[in-house]
Amino acid sequence: MVQTTSLLKGKVVALTRPAGQAEEAGKIIQDKGGIPYYMPAIEIKPLSNTEHVKRLIAELQTGTVDYVILMSTNGVKHLFEVAQSVNQVDMLCSGLTKTCVIGVGPRTAKELEAYNVHVDLIPEKYSSEGLLEVLKSKDVKGKVIRIPRTTSATPTLNNQLTAMGADVQEIHVYESGLPINEDLKNKFHNDLMSGQINAILFGSGLSAKNIFRMLTEKTSIEQLRKLLAEKVTIVAIGPTTAQALKEFNIKVDVIPENYLFEDSLIALAEHWTKP
Repeated sequence: MVQTTSLLKGKVVALTRPAGQAEEAGKIIQDKGGIPYYMPAIEIKPLSNTEHVKRLIAELQTGTVDYVILMSTNGVKHLFEVAQSVNQVDMLCSGLTKTCVIGVGPRTAKELEAYNVHVDLIPEKYSSEGLLEVLKSKDVKGKVIRIPRTTSATPTLNNQLTAMGADVQEIHVYESGLPINEDLKNKFHNDLMSGQINAILFGSGLSAKNIFRMLTEKTSIEQLRKLLAEKVTIVAIGPTTAQALKEFNIKVDVIPENYLFEDSLIALAEHWTKP
């Protein structure tokens, strides 16, 4: 396996995480000898309507919810922020003790534990696919499943759990919008077109869709495909993200075996060192 400090050899790796959530990832890139480039593809916004969260908390209190699935640290933070705004944090925590709490990965689990919530299950693969594998083995027909998440989530998980016979509801706790900083978008477009970005790392299908919505405001999708295929290495953390890129006919160069950020950088470095 490729080793640490010179792993990325001074190459520029663009991060598409929301603003304020990419600094830790940028430090990891620097530690591995790369140069982080921040291009937030998602703007996180709270929702003003709290009724759906209050209904979830009331439902949890009855003990009739079999599983609560948290898909991201943002989902956890905004769920608890809404609960705090309606003075129901204690009720939420007590309600979560009456269900099986699933965190999609270790970062999400750590965020839940910061709120003193016990995490019952983390799938081996930190993705929707990993969750489905686990839940298929548990037979969720007739089970009540609630998923606090963004308004912009892809419907794949919901649809597949419904097809398995579960009673599924997504509880929207925040909105994932398109960034509005035009200067940042213009700079990213210009730097990409001039060959200053060596790789783009996508962590979600939404980040992929938003990046291409931004870029195609300025350049045709055909030009983008050609540029990316010739000059930029595309990294997708997980198959759902890869599928979103393939819908744009964008070739995905790297999918890490483990759907973790650091593993994706190691896989990227290994890709670059192939003869």
